[in-house]
Amino acid sequence: MSGVAGRHCPGCQADIGVADRFCEQCGRELAITRAVLPDVTIDPAAVCDDCGAADFDVDGYCVACGGLRRPPDRSEADLGAVQLITDRGLVHARNEDAVAAALLDDTSGPAIVIAVCDGVSTSEDPQLAARAGARGGVDACLSALAADRTTIDAVKAGLEAAFQAVRDVSTGVGHSPSCTYVAAVLRACEDGEFEITVANVGDSRAYWLSPDEAHGTPPSQRLTIDDSWAQALVDAGVMNEEAAMQDPRAHALVRWLGADSEHKAADTRVRSFRVRGPGVLLLCSDGLWNYLPDPVAIASVATATATQATQAARELVEYALAAGGGDNITVALAPVGMPWGRGGEA
Repeated sequence: MSGVAGRHCPGCQADIGVADRFCEQCGRELAITRAVLPDVTIDPAAVCDDCGAADFDVDGYCVACGGLRRPPDRSEADLGAVQLITDRGLVHARNEDAVAAALLDDTSGPAIVIAVCDGVSTSEDPQLAARAGARGGVDACLSALAADRTTIDAVKAGLEAAFQAVRDVSTGVGHSPSCTYVAAVLRACEDGEFEITVANVGDSRAYWLSPDEAHGTPPSQRLTIDDSWAQALVDAGVMNEEAAMQDPRAHALVRWLGADSEHKAADTRVRSFRVRGPGVLLLCSDGLWNYLPDPVAIASVATATATQATQAARELVEYALAAGGGDNITVALAPVGMPWGRGGEA
């Protein structure tokens, strides 16, 4: 946060400290809104699809037979300044992606924190890893921002927490739920620009999408670099990206989060970009960019006909489904100065 004097609760206007998470007067959580998807809230009337029992543990496993409760195929959340969607897709039996986001009140406007994780399907319980990583990363980043740490430090704190949260999912030797991680903080600057700070481990991505580059906005571009076999081939100059993606090992990860990972948060890239709207910050899993990797093409799909941010996010998910839906699809979309309805302002 800015740390300036005169910071007030957005609900009752009482004075609050930079490290306060709740208003002491009215009890309002100072992270204005937050969400974690998929929605794993258990309906009290739900029964196990496998044995018919009606008792589930906190992770959604049937206490009687151990079967995992299947969440809805799609979960959505509208936080106003950011739209979240995660979808099972058409092929996978369950959704192993997760996305978390929150808005933290600031004197200069809300700071938006987003994290997307894609569970590694070859690991055990990848859906638990993804949820732990996304939630842990956002919570730690929020705490760091509320303590008046820099945005880069906050993103690093989120990384550290996500690494540890996923390690903590492990129940013993040989059990290593794993996932990718991409996170971003979007916040306003005093000169009318916006700062985007990003970090990633694996091949979930962040993009800046510009609907009209003629007005001096930064061009549509990818903001992250994959930790994958395909990217390693590109970096070595062996192939271009299009050719590398045809390699059967293209999606093999060279860095990931998990108890079996030797990688460290300190070794992860953290980069900041300055942008001026109109435009859109997009975080997504490879279930989207497998079918739509080019940032200009993504911008075209997201902004061509959309009149609301929610509609734009759904357009991207529907595109991936129409193209085959071969993987779980997760989209987090935060507009900057776009002429959209609800959810259209950062």
